[in-house]
Amino acid sequence: MRRTASSFPAPDSWRGRFAFLALAAASLWLCIRADASVRPRFGGTLRVQMSERVENLDPRQRPSAPAQTAALERLDTLVFDRLIRLDARGTLQPGLAVSWQYDAQGKRWLFRLRDGVKFSDGTPLTPPVAAMALQQLLGVSFDVSANSDSVVIGADQPLVGLPMQLATGRYFIFRAGDDGSLVGTGPFRYTLIESMGAATHMEFDANETCWAGRPYVDKLALSIGINGDQQADAIAFGQADIVELPPSQVRRAAQRGIRTVSSDPEELFALVLDAARPAVQDPHVRQAISLAIDRTSIANVILQGQGAVAVGLLPNWISGYAHLFPVSFDLPQAKDLLSASGRQLSRSSPLVLVYDSSDTEARAVADRVSVNLREAGIVVQASGQPVDGKAKPPAADVRLVRERTHAPVAAPALFGLLQPLGEPAANMKTLDDVYDAERAPLEAYRVIPLVHVSESYGLSPQVRDWIAPRWGGWDLADVWLGPPASAGSSALGSNAP
Repeated sequence: MRRTASSFPAPDSWRGRFAFLALAAASLWLCIRADASVRPRFGGTLRVQMSERVENLDPRQRPSAPAQTAALERLDTLVFDRLIRLDARGTLQPGLAVSWQYDAQGKRWLFRLRDGVKFSDGTPLTPPVAAMALQQLLGVSFDVSANSDSVVIGADQPLVGLPMQLATGRYFIFRAGDDGSLVGTGPFRYTLIESMGAATHMEFDANETCWAGRPYVDKLALSIGINGDQQADAIAFGQADIVELPPSQVRRAAQRGIRTVSSDPEELFALVLDAARPAVQDPHVRQAISLAIDRTSIANVILQGQGAVAVGLLPNWISGYAHLFPVSFDLPQAKDLLSASGRQLSRSSPLVLVYDSSDTEARAVADRVSVNLREAGIVVQASGQPVDGKAKPPAADVRLVRERTHAPVAAPALFGLLQPLGEPAANMKTLDDVYDAERAPLEAYRVIPLVHVSESYGLSPQVRDWIAPRWGGWDLADVWLGPPASAGSSALGSNAP
């Protein structure tokens, strides 16, 4: 219970005054000790594990598989900076550019660079170097140039969402050395990579001269290619500080006493139907497929409560209008639509459903979808295929896809989803434009949303100041390590902040 002023001894005698001063000194000492226990401190090695393998950190080389793209972006944020950044609320903030402006038509943008920034090898950041990096990333449809203190980006069409585009995705500033290696201005510099059997070990040292300030930890030790079960064990037994947790492991990890953190639901599981294929040409068949799927079971059972039923491509917390899209689980109506269509999907001509065979959650979701469709009278041939961008995707009537939401703002977030889904991504200037662009594939049942999933991590008791955006990702430069657990204590059961 909080002590009140009347609880202290009255200082009207020598003994009372002495007791009062002693108590005040003790309180001051306790406050100092408490403040010291929560004050960020420098030093230590932060041990991180992730499942996706990344071959290099070059922003110019982007893998086709969405999970690998997301993993590469996380790693690139350790070494490189963007001109513009997003804060934890999704608001645009200055990065390497301190200000930006555009002409009346929005076709020419000028980004003034921050003074005094150096790459991790000591060379200064200059407008020509930044312009060269962005030209390689933006492509030939953009004209990128430099003047005395700024980068200028132009195009034939208005670039309404250019700042948000530059604040997300692969648009990092880098400098290529004579040997082809890349250096950045970010909080860490890449120092080591070595193979460790099925996994790869990478090390990053703190960039002492980072313009935004030195990160708290001295080193990052990163192991990639570690599956989810192994990562949960690593955090439980004190072998790692930060691990990725697949949806199926989050609740189990919490029950084991592991501290878990999750983003808002942002990653989309959806079915993409090829309307040119005979099996799903009829829109009534596509609608029947949507009605036959029990999304609630997928979210609560298959994904262990880490998923939310998706009624739109964007989660409602981003768009604000997802609740306007109808969605229902109606098996009798699905059967009626199939009967009215006269379409028979039998064993001799099954519906071919393809999913990523390397994704445990995708396989489980595909199995549940197959069960639901069979209950409606649709024979399904579920086929697991690797989705790594190295081979042409197999012919399929339906593909189960898993795509991340890369931005917390509706227009760029939807633009980033429509392209990999094979849908047109027109220039969306207003929220009405965004709504219309999202509604088109949903009403035609070319894309059937299933669930949105959160991104989750397990943290050791030593990890402090984990502040991640609502839409996932990490900011390891601000993480620091508290004192190690006392002798005889366990990493299990701790909920240290």
